[in-house]
Amino acid sequence: MPSRCRAPRLLVAAVLTILVGPAGVPSAASAEQAPPASPATALVPRPAVVEPAAGEEPFVLRPSLAVVAHGEAARVGEQLAVELRKATGFRVPVRGHGGGNAIHISVDPAAKYTVDGAPPTAESYVLDVDRRSVSITARTGHGAFNGVQSLRQLLPAWAESPTRVVTDWRMPATHIEDAPRFSYRGVMLDVARSFQDVDDVKRYIDTLSRLKMSVLHLHLADDQGWRIEITNDGKAPGDPIDYGRLHRESGATAMNQQGHRAELGRTGYYTQQQYRDIVAYARERFVTVVPEVDIPGHTNAALHAIPQLNTSRSLPAPDSGTGVVDWNGTGNVGYSALDERHDLTYTFVEHVFRQLAEMTGGPYVHVGGDESHAMGHTRYVDFVNRAVPRIKAATGVGTMGWTEYAEAGLSQKPGFWDGSVVQYWVGSGDWVRDFVAKGGKAVVSAAGGAYLDQKYTKDTPIGLTWACSGTCDFQRYYGWDPTTTVSGGIPEAAVLGVEGPLWSETVRGGDQAQFLTLPRAAAILETGWTPAAHKDVADFAARLALVGPRLTVAGANFYESQGARWAATVAGTDAVAPRGVTARVGLGLVAAPGTKASDDGTRIVPDTVATDGDPASSSALTEPLTATAKCGDRVLPVTFTQSRARDSLHGAGLYTAGVKAAFTQETTCLLTPSVGDPVSVRVQPSDTPSGADHAPAAPALSVPRDVKAGTWVPLKLTGFEPGYVDIRIDDRTLYTVRADADGRFARHGVIPAATYDGTHTISAVQGDRSARATVSVESALRPLPDLIDQSTLRVHDVDSQETVGENGAATNAIDGDPNTFWHTQWYSAAPGFPHHITLDLGKTYDVTGLQYTQRQNARNGRIQDYRIAVSADGTTWTEVATGSLTEALTPQNVEFGATRGRYVRLTGLNSPAANAFAGAAEVNIGGRPA
Repeated sequence: MPSRCRAPRLLVAAVLTILVGPAGVPSAASAEQAPPASPATALVPRPAVVEPAAGEEPFVLRPSLAVVAHGEAARVGEQLAVELRKATGFRVPVRGHGGGNAIHISVDPAAKYTVDGAPPTAESYVLDVDRRSVSITARTGHGAFNGVQSLRQLLPAWAESPTRVVTDWRMPATHIEDAPRFSYRGVMLDVARSFQDVDDVKRYIDTLSRLKMSVLHLHLADDQGWRIEITNDGKAPGDPIDYGRLHRESGATAMNQQGHRAELGRTGYYTQQQYRDIVAYARERFVTVVPEVDIPGHTNAALHAIPQLNTSRSLPAPDSGTGVVDWNGTGNVGYSALDERHDLTYTFVEHVFRQLAEMTGGPYVHVGGDESHAMGHTRYVDFVNRAVPRIKAATGVGTMGWTEYAEAGLSQKPGFWDGSVVQYWVGSGDWVRDFVAKGGKAVVSAAGGAYLDQKYTKDTPIGLTWACSGTCDFQRYYGWDPTTTVSGGIPEAAVLGVEGPLWSETVRGGDQAQFLTLPRAAAILETGWTPAAHKDVADFAARLALVGPRLTVAGANFYESQGARWAATVAGTDAVAPRGVTARVGLGLVAAPGTKASDDGTRIVPDTVATDGDPASSSALTEPLTATAKCGDRVLPVTFTQSRARDSLHGAGLYTAGVKAAFTQETTCLLTPSVGDPVSVRVQPSDTPSGADHAPAAPALSVPRDVKAGTWVPLKLTGFEPGYVDIRIDDRTLYTVRADADGRFARHGVIPAATYDGTHTISAVQGDRSARATVSVESALRPLPDLIDQSTLRVHDVDSQETVGENGAATNAIDGDPNTFWHTQWYSAAPGFPHHITLDLGKTYDVTGLQYTQRQNARNGRIQDYRIAVSADGTTWTEVATGSLTEALTPQNVEFGATRGRYVRLTGLNSPAANAFAGAAEVNIGGRPA
């Protein structure tokens, strides 16, 4: 073994790591219960036993580093070697045997070790680091993989770099004994409401598996979309369903509301090969995929695609013209249901889940079973009790379902739930205890402390608030236990594990999924891993502060919470510069979550204000970070740049520390930050041209020439900059989409149902870049005759409006935006029908009609039966029309004989939801000036 010595010049580059404790975080347990894992490690989740070897020399990674692993350990060893090669630039061979300067990984089913005095388990490991070598011992490959993740967290944050950096590659001498509390440590990704591409899912797996996630729950189908290819192979005799319609029809639909900056939900689906690829990728990282297709509710996408599933009892009622229900892009829940008396329903269910189970190869398929409100309790129980045994028989695996499906088994005998799992999100603990007594296990995902789709604060641009309001940061997601969160409690032996579900009503793309997931998922995963007596939120926040730079270096997006005083770290990067040409040359990288660059780029400073367009954060930097560079005899000023600055949905990202200079020969530069040690890098001049700047391609938009109102159509954009692009029809912005890094977009867009028949112009606009196309729209809608300019209307009076619990002001009914709405009061009182809104036309008209558009995203606040009256003075009224409105989301015209007046009153007499609430998304008036 070589004696301990300094690394070669390129490795002498010291790393600045600023370590400061958590900011204002209360402790959830005493210091005696949970001693700090280590004063300077990013170990998340916290291991069962961590014993830093005080005074011992660290293990230093040198260019001769090797990984020694064989048998089942070889795969894990190769994964580690691949990551180390990228970050260090070393060869890092993987050998079956070897000696010094090596990381030894051993998998031995008979290995003799204990974890805090307890015998080994399937996922346990022991990790030892001293100055001579590193060793990981485990009984399974999964245990070895877990040990490798802890090993990586002992390395500098730059071990996560996808490219070579210059830093001091060492890890502290440490002894770790570790095993998980629960085997199921999951995160759910909802790809149904807005699709996530394969690469986004893989990045999600990479990030979370490093925090010891063991299960990825994929929510593949819901009311808004169907994301998995199901083929006709293996259909039951006589089955008339074309299963390919599921992805062809409902793979092309998604949310069309609630996105940040009105971004449209993303369409798409996984081919069976792509899905198998995701499953294999997860399995390589010892992550089990649990696929979910929600039944019997949340099935609008299936009913939209498959005519044979639509019956007189399925919900909602199918369209008489198409024979299927319309697609739904709202966040509505509880309105859809399969027909539990229809034999073909069960044929469908068996076929879908059989293929899912075969493609996945895991222990469970998830049947959903939540929020089937519209079908009623009796019908729901009947469905579950018939469907679950059939699914088990068809798949040969256990079922999972949300809390409600446990209730359906209350009348069943012991053993009914053998091999099955209930996922508790809300509801009665009695149902869960009965489920466990009949052979099942529980995964706990209590909504108020586990749902990752909730806003962090009221100012978070995406996310919901129904389950968690106020501050919903990692502290709240850390401070619960699965045995006590279920109402009435359940024993430890009943708990399979924990999960953080991420629903995607407001999520668009992998970056936004990561933003809502992290750091809260880290808190949930620690609850699933770490013994309850060892948990302490202050200790967690201190370790999390060190995880932040690692996430930044890896390119992950996360919410830079004020609850952690995020560490900062600097590394060097060797550079190539054009010979003799003055240019900006990057010499180093800075990972400093919770910071921003000064306007002139000379300083990195903590970002502690919330009024600059991004959340307030906290940083370990106690003073601005600056730097200089000495390149040969020249001392050059250093400035910091970012590919993307912090904003309301993105963390700080990596800074590049660079100089503007010309280099004619190979030069050693010493990058000296204002805090920490210098970093030595090499600049190599090059005579190879960097490449001429090419003018960007002209923007282009492609959409079918003939389209139907109310449908999704292929939409392709090229030649734009990465980022948001407005999609307009006849110069009115409908929604946005995001062009990718190459300036492209290729999914589907929506032709609004409210588009009138005829020729229209579709345009894509991004600053001064735009493209247009002409389309012919087929539509049954026609304009309201004699339409009065809505901007000239005013609200004269309204009997009730909600302005405290939500923005339900009456003025929303005449603002031209169907996504806002008037809603009658509900927060502190709920006055009953009738409800009215009176509009002032500004002058006298011969009024000829009224156009009403229902609230778009929920049944509450809609009018069913109505009357319309006109008045010259706002006091004496002439009734001009009565009737009933449908629940169609398109504008509905009510025409009547010309009646002179200045005021028009719409009165709602009742609602389709049979409650006390009325409202409107839009009201327009038709009339001719008197």
